[in-house]
Amino acid sequence: MIDRLLSAPGLDGLRHLAGPRAGRAVRGVRLVEDLRDLVGQPPGSLVVLTAAATRQGTGYRLDVAVRDAAAVPVAALVLTAFDGPLPATATALAERGAVTLLACDDGPDLAQLAIAAERALAGSAADALARAEAATSAVLRAGGDPERIAAAASQALGVPVRAGLSGFSAGTAGPSGAPEAPDGHLARATRLVLEVAALAASGGHADDAPVRSRSQLLTELLIAPEGQALRLAGRARALGLSIDAWHIALRVEPTALAGPERYAVLDAAGPAAARLLRSAGGPDWHSARADDALIVIRTQQLDPGREGLRAAVAAAERLLGHLRARFPEAALRCGVSGAHRGPLGLRTAALEARTALLRTPASASPVTAHDAAGLDRMLGEWYSSDAARQAVQELLTPLLALGQKRAEPLVRTLQSYLDHRGSPARVAEELHLHRNAVSRRIRRIETLLGADLDDPQQRLALQLACRAARL
Repeated sequence: MIDRLLSAPGLDGLRHLAGPRAGRAVRGVRLVEDLRDLVGQPPGSLVVLTAAATRQGTGYRLDVAVRDAAAVPVAALVLTAFDGPLPATATALAERGAVTLLACDDGPDLAQLAIAAERALAGSAADALARAEAATSAVLRAGGDPERIAAAASQALGVPVRAGLSGFSAGTAGPSGAPEAPDGHLARATRLVLEVAALAASGGHADDAPVRSRSQLLTELLIAPEGQALRLAGRARALGLSIDAWHIALRVEPTALAGPERYAVLDAAGPAAARLLRSAGGPDWHSARADDALIVIRTQQLDPGREGLRAAVAAAERLLGHLRARFPEAALRCGVSGAHRGPLGLRTAALEARTALLRTPASASPVTAHDAAGLDRMLGEWYSSDAARQAVQELLTPLLALGQKRAEPLVRTLQSYLDHRGSPARVAEELHLHRNAVSRRIRRIETLLGADLDDPQQRLALQLACRAARL
């Protein structure tokens, strides 16, 4: 087909003038120096007119040449040293006769042009190697962007290449709808190019390099121990992150995916999210990964107040709409934190965004904001410090040592018992348990903890610990 020839190395100087772009199947290449020789060409030929023959084809003579080519039928005519414009009558005749008209404007070496065309038609190893070389160069120039990489590889290989969550694939849709890859030498060349494309894309978009390093540092700030996080703040300032400013966190989770598919969505969504939100102007936006979720941080110098929180929720809704359209299978949700200041405030914001999702059923609104004025805000700020985490761990160690599956119902029962001032009846009603079951659990908890639940100070400490642990 003509369109595949146009992508072949050595034929990139050809441009389409008129007639079908796909065109007839090309069976051979012919050089013609006189327009009168067109009628004797084999059907399906790619006829390259010399400069002298092209100059003959002016005005009505070109119309006659196109009619003669259609009568053969010739697959395509290449006009060399063509300076146009193409007459409207010739354009109409090319469309009607299904003859593709091409132009090569730079005075080409006709022998080289014919050799390149013959090589592409033969599908030889030389053609495949030339396509692979051109495609590799184009992929490396595409700057790490998957869509640009796919487009560049498609153009150079002459084979459709697509970028997806699982990498790159090539081939045209077959009768069943499944992609059919090329065969022979071109198949080998395509496989090599796809591997180069995957390596080029793994580095990300070239424009995102500073963003990626900031993203990695933000991730460390969120997951490192408190002392280390404070030491990392200096590096963050050096990279231009306003770490001492006010932060609001957006936590995006793909609730319907797990394992590699989840990570693929998060890897693709992070840079896209930061670019989308930064394009709207206003506060700085940066992305990070923590706890198998995407954390997007909104940073500004002044306390955003209630208006800033409302703006963050609106930004979260816009972001989630964009990401859900791109990743419909992921069932994405987003939690929004309150505003907090400084390096430790950044960690508190990330914790609040997580709490917002934990406390909201998956069936509720896909965007949910943290309670900025409630007890959870104060607990979140307290629990974001290492000292508080250690205190909670020490208080609840005998329960947590049982493992998450056995500890979680005991912690929930203890919290409910303390919240309801030691009423087994109200705990039973809230947790849908029998009162005797509640009493047995409380006795076991007291034994494990060695605690006196009638002591006001122990009750308060355990109540705060249970709430913080369940954040």
